[in-house]
This record gives sequence, structure tokens and C-alpha cells, in this order.
Amino acid sequence: MTTTAKPRKSRRTAVVVVVLLLVLAGIAYYVYLAIPEQRTAFLVDTSQSKVAVGEIASSVGSAARNAGDRDAVSLRRFGGSCGAADNTAELVSSATGSGAQVASAARTLSSAGKATLESGVLATIDDFSGFYPFRGLRRNRIVVVTSHGTDGCARDQSAAMKAIRERVAAAGLTLEFRFVGFHVPDEQRDELQALAGATGAPEPRFVRSPEELNVALRELVIPDFGLAKPVQLPSEPEPTPTKKAKEHEFVVALMTGWGVAVTGAPVECATTTGATPHQCRFRLAEGDHVSLVAKISGPDPNPMRGQNNPNYRPNNTPFWYGCDEGPRSRTCTVTMNRERLAKAAATSGDAPSTSMVACVTTQDPAAAALAMTCAGVTGAPPPPIPTVTYADGSVGDG
Repeated sequence: MTTTAKPRKSRRTAVVVVVLLLVLAGIAYYVYLAIPEQRTAFLVDTSQSKVAVGEIASSVGSAARNAGDRDAVSLRRFGGSCGAADNTAELVSSATGSGAQVASAARTLSSAGKATLESGVLATIDDFSGFYPFRGLRRNRIVVVTSHGTDGCARDQSAAMKAIRERVAAAGLTLEFRFVGFHVPDEQRDELQALAGATGAPEPRFVRSPEELNVALRELVIPDFGLAKPVQLPSEPEPTPTKKAKEHEFVVALMTGWGVAVTGAPVECATTTGATPHQCRFRLAEGDHVSLVAKISGPDPNPMRGQNNPNYRPNNTPFWYGCDEGPRSRTCTVTMNRERLAKAAATSGDAPSTSMVACVTTQDPAAAALAMTCAGVTGAPPPPIPTVTYADGSVGDG
């Protein structure tokens, strides 16, 4: 009786662990899909002025509706009584596909109170400081649309600028600021330029008409908007251009739990310990190939394991899925060949998988769910259940 009970218990434990890992892998996969490419927060001046707030609202709504499917937008207003809690308020929180909601909320805006510019900017910075909504992978931007260049409640404008600089530094954020002045009085333009400089932003864009405002905001949401080159008729027949190889989007997913940096990709790929699953995207032409190298760094994401278990050793060696070498490889080469392209739309069970993703993870038990996700999104078999060394030195299934 004693000799058979332990194996049965071990098998039941293994089944429970596998089910738990599958559930966690599914959750991690949908979290991975929910992270936007870029996140834009519109901060709109609704204080009392000669400008009709409806003109600003219409342009902001149009720009928000033109955001990409993987881009998140939000809407916050400022304007009211000095020191009042409601002199700034978030009307639409950040989310992908919320352009229509931002446009609808913008139509309800009305003008009142003083230009509480400092309160609005500080609150918008705080909107980015939480774990959720997720920050954008490529860009996190605050677009300030204002008819004033100064804060109506600050006696010392330089103190307001200092407070904004310190809030950004304290939050540890990488934020892009863009300022668009709509009918800003000439005598206040220098102050708005100084505020833009204090946040590391380019010169403010000063516009006078709704048409100019539409173009300015769309350029900030759609980077290539309005950049079409003029057509020139050649005086002589031009040689037949060489056909360019078709390009395809490729994703590198970083799912280790630890800090990890990947070199060899055309763009920077790195994340820190304890961060949400991260990805970077770039394009490869047919026939191109890259060699990716992952380096683990930073502290253990769960330092209590080492404190509670003298036999614990982190198993944080990186390994790859979705590479030419096959699943669970130590090296990763990505070649945009016919074989990879033929599998681009493949599926595995109920979860979509694709050959256009390379995923780096580890064999540590703490990253087991992430390793399952790596296998799932690349269409590879699930990894084996990692082993755990317990505090008494015994070894068992994770």
C-alpha cells in the first residue's frame, strides 16, 4: 500500500499542475495581446476663453477615431476653480478601440473656469504610472491641446514647470509630450514654449483654424499622415525598377520574468524584472535573416524563494521558441523563407499560433506559464513540467 500511494499522489499533482499551467498560459496570452502598440492621452483645455471648445473637441475626436487598431487612446480635460478636485478629470480611460468613445465624450465638453494647466498635466502623468491600463510598447505620448500658454492658478510659472519635471522623473516614465496651441494669445506663446522645453517636447504647434488643428493632431496620431511626396513626370523613360522583396511583420516576445535584453533585432528589445510580458516588432523582407541573442539580467523576480530554500538555484538560462533551430533552442536564427511563410497562418487547438513570432523564456518553475505561452503562440509542443528542488534537498515536479 505504501509503495503505490506516492506515485498515485504524484500523478494527481502533475495533472493539477498541468491544468493550472494551461490556465495561466491562456491568461498570459490574452494579456500579451492586450498591450497596445502605442498609447496616446489627449489633454484638452476646457477653461473659459474666446475659443469655442467645440472646435477643439471635433478635431480631437477625429484624430482619436483615426488611431490604429493596436493603439490605445484616452481623454482628459482641464479647467475650473483653482485647488478644486474637479479642475481636471479623465473622461475616457486608455484602451484600444476607444476612438469613437473619445469622440463622443469630446462632444459633451463645455468651457468654464481658469486654465488649470499644471493640474491637468500632472494628473495625466499619473494616468500612466499605474500597472493598468497597459503602457504602449513603442510610444507613450501626452498630447496637450490648449488655448492658453500659462497656468491660470500659478503665480510662478517656473514653479509649475519644475513640478511637472519632478513628477515625470519620480514616476520613472518615458513619456513624449506634444503641445498644440489653438488661438493662444501672442503674449503667452513664450510660456508655452518654455513648458514644452521643460518636458523635453519639441516646439509647440501654433494653429489658428480648425483645418490646421485637424492636420496637427492627425500627424501626432498617424505618423505618416500628410507625408506623401509630390509626383514628378520623368523627361526620359526610367529603367524598370528592381522588384523589392515583400516584407512581413515579425514579433519577438520576451517572457522570462527576469530582466532580459535581446540583441540582433533591427529594433531595441528589452524588459525589466517583474514587468508585464513584452514584445517588439519589426519587418523582415523575404529572404532576410537575423540572429537573436538573449541575455538575462536583474534580480530574481521572487527573492523569497532563495530566502526560504537554501537549496534553491534559479534556472534562468534563456531558451527560444519559434526559431529555425526548433523549439526550446539555446540559439535563435530567424529566416524569412518559404517554409516559415507557409506556416504564418497555422493554428494549434483553440489558440492561434503563428510562425511569425520568436519567443524567449526560461526553464525556471516560476516562468512555467510563460513558457507554455511561448510554446502555444509559436505552435510548438508544450514544454516539460520543470523540476523543483525543495528546502530539504529533494527534487520533484513543479
